[in-house]
Amino acid sequence: MPIGARLQQLIDALDISVLEFARQLGEKRGEKVYHILHGRLKPRYETLQKILLAYPTVNADWLLRGEGLMFRTLPQTPLSAITLDERLRNMEFLLFQLNERVALLQETSDLLREELEQVAGKKRVISLSHVSRRSDLSPES
Repeated sequence: MPIGARLQQLIDALDISVLEFARQLGEKRGEKVYHILHGRLKPRYETLQKILLAYPTVNADWLLRGEGLMFRTLPQTPLSAITLDERLRNMEFLLFQLNERVALLQETSDLLREELEQVAGKKRVISLSHVSRRSDLSPES
């Protein structure tokens, strides 16, 4: 999931507007955040740092790589209180990520299996041709 989608999830979980989110990061307008959300910009290091400073309960691994839960600990403020539904969404997202990884591993496994079968097939052909040449060279009885 792109970082813009994770930021949108965070803004939704915090139950604030994009403009309010931008203001919490020290922005007067929300243009930069809108551009990030829509994939026109990638967030700079300073922006990510501001997010983690403004919202210390946000899990940096989740924000940067999409790994783990959205929040490291339960938020203390009512504005950003995590609900059971949000926890369920986090768990569903983690399951989705795990399913994607399992599917990727299965694809890789299938490709490796095919390559091994091709190599084994070539080895048999080479081995058989080698045996054929040796039998051609042996004296006939």
